[in-house]
Amino acid sequence: MDVQVTKLLSEAAEWRLLGLLFEYPGGQWRANLSAVIDAVTDPELRAMGEAALEQFTDGLHFALFGPAGTVPVREVTYQGGVQLGYLMSELSAYYEAFGYEPRVEEAPDHLAIQLGFLSFLKLKQARALSADEPAQAVVAAEAAVEFANTHLALQAEPVLHRLEEFAPDFLVAAGRRIVAHTGPAPRSEFPLGSIIGDRGDEDEMMCCGDASAAL
Repeated sequence: MDVQVTKLLSEAAEWRLLGLLFEYPGGQWRANLSAVIDAVTDPELRAMGEAALEQFTDGLHFALFGPAGTVPVREVTYQGGVQLGYLMSELSAYYEAFGYEPRVEEAPDHLAIQLGFLSFLKLKQARALSADEPAQAVVAAEAAVEFANTHLALQAEPVLHRLEEFAPDFLVAAGRRIVAHTGPAPRSEFPLGSIIGDRGDEDEMMCCGDASAAL
C-alpha cells in the first residue's frame, strides 16, 4: 500500500478513536472502540482507548459531557458573536457536501461529531488517492484543514482546560492530543456567548470558505 495512503488511514483511525472518547458509551460504542484500538499502533492512543473501555461509564459521560456537565463539548459554547442558526447551517453544509452521516445522535457542533468528520475526510482522501483521483484527494485535504482551523480549534483548547480540571487521565491525554493537532484557539473579537442562541436574522448563510494547506 502507498505510504501516503497508509499514513492517511492511520490519521483517520486516530481521529476516530479520539471522537469515540467523547461519545456516549452505549449501543455499539464498546465494539466500535475495540475495533479502532486494534487498528492503531501508537502506544499512547491504544492506552487511551483501553483506559476508556475500563473506566468510561454512563454516569461519567453525563457528569462530564451531559447537559449540565462540567465539560461542555459543543462549539456553540465557545463561539463568540455567531448566531446558533448560522453555525448549524455551516456545519450541516460541510457534512452534506462530503456525504458525512454521523452514527450518533448529537448536534452538528458536538466535539464527537466534529472529530468523526475529520476521520471521515482522511478516509475520503485515502480512497481518492487509491483510486488515482488526486483532485478529489486535494478537496478532502483542504476541507480537513479548513474545518479544523475554523471549527475544531475553537473548542479544542477550552475543552482541554476543563478536562484538566474534571476528567480522568485518558480524557486529558485525548484533549492534549487534539490541541496538538489544532493549535490554540483563535481569539474572537466578540465576548464569548454574546449572541449565542439568538435565532433571529437568519437570512444570511455562512460559507465554508477556501482552504489552502494540508492538515
